[in-house]
Amino acid sequence: MYSFSTLIIFSFLLIIAFIVSVLLYLNNNSLKVNFKKLSEENNSLKTKTETFSQLETEKQKFEEKNKKLWAMSEAVYKEKAKVDEANEKLVLEKEKLGEEKKKVDEKIKKLWNQSTAIHKEKERINEIKIEIERKHTEIIDSVNYAKRIQDAILPDMNEIKTHLPDSFILFKPRDIVSGDFYWFSHKEGKSIIAAVDCTGHGVPGAFMSMIGNTVLNQIVNEKDVTEPSQILNLLNEEINASLKQNQVDSESRDGMDIAICCFDRTKMELHYAGANRPLYYLSNLELTEIKPNKCAIGGLDYDVPKIFTTQTFALTKGDTIYISTDGYADQFSPDDKKLMTKRFKEMILSINTKSMEEQRNYLDTFIENWKGTMEQTDDILVIGVRI
Repeated sequence: MYSFSTLIIFSFLLIIAFIVSVLLYLNNNSLKVNFKKLSEENNSLKTKTETFSQLETEKQKFEEKNKKLWAMSEAVYKEKAKVDEANEKLVLEKEKLGEEKKKVDEKIKKLWNQSTAIHKEKERINEIKIEIERKHTEIIDSVNYAKRIQDAILPDMNEIKTHLPDSFILFKPRDIVSGDFYWFSHKEGKSIIAAVDCTGHGVPGAFMSMIGNTVLNQIVNEKDVTEPSQILNLLNEEINASLKQNQVDSESRDGMDIAICCFDRTKMELHYAGANRPLYYLSNLELTEIKPNKCAIGGLDYDVPKIFTTQTFALTKGDTIYISTDGYADQFSPDDKKLMTKRFKEMILSINTKSMEEQRNYLDTFIENWKGTMEQTDDILVIGVRI
C-alpha cells in the first residue's frame, strides 16, 4: 500500500500532468490558430507579393509610358514653339497683307477710276473711229471715182493696138489712182507713145498725171508737135507755168520723168527723147540702153536751162523697144532686196523670143512673185513695142 505522502505526490503529479495536458491542449489549439493565422497571413503575403510584383510591372510600364509621354511632351512643346513662331510670322504676314490689301484697294480704286475714264475715252474713240470710217469711205469713194476719171483719160488700148499691133502695156498702180501714166497719139503717120512718172503716187501723183496728160494733148494734138525733144521742152515750160514754179515764192517741187518715142513707119525710124528715163533698144538679140537727158520735167530748178535732145534710130523688122518708169526695178522683195535695173534688163533680154502678150504676162507674174508679201513700192509701168 502506498503511503499518504506518496498519494499526495501522485495526486499532485496527476494534477500537474492534467494541468500540463490542459496547457498543452490549449497551446496546441493556440498554435493551430496561430498557424492558421500565419498560413492566412502567408497567403495574404504571397497575394501582396504578387500584387506588389504586378504593381512593379505596372510601375515599369507606367514609367516607360511616362518617358514616352515626356518625350512626346517635349516634341509637342518644340512643335508648339515652332507653331507659335509660325503663328507670329503669320500674324506679321497678316499685318503686311493687310497693308498690301490697303495698297491694292487704293490701286483698284485708281484703276477703277482709270477704267471709267478709259471707258469714256473708248466711247469717244469709237465715235471718232465711226466718223473716220465714214470719212474714209467717202474718200475711197471719191478716189474710186477719180480712178474712173483717170482710166477714162488713158489712151484706148484698141487705138494703140491699131497703130502698134505688136505691143503691150503693163500698168500696175500702187494705190487706187496712179502717178504713172501712159500716153499715146497718132499724127500724120507717126505713132507717139510715152511712159510718164509723175512726182509721188496716189492722189497727188494722179493730179500731176492729169496735168501732164492735158499738156501733152495740147502740145501734140492741138499744136501738131511730134518731135520728142520739142514735146519735152514745151512740156517743161507748161508744167513750170501751170504750177507757178517760175515765181520766186513758189514751193512746188512737183514734176515728172518721161520717156517718149515717135515711130515713123514710112521712114522706119524711131525718134526718142527722155527726161531721166532711158530707152531699151533690142536688135539682133543685143540690148542697148539709150541714155536720157539728166533732168526732169518741171521742179524748182526752172531757172536752170533744160534742153532735151532727140535721138534717132533706124528700125528693122523684129526690133523691140522698151520704156518704163522706175517702179518695176525699185520693187522690194520680202528679203528686203531691190529688183534693180540690171536684173530688169537681163529679164527683158531673156524673154525677147516670147510674144509681146506673153512678155507682159511674164513680167506681171514675175513682179508679183518677187514682191511676195511686201507692199508694192511704187507705181509700175512698162511698155514694149515690137516692129
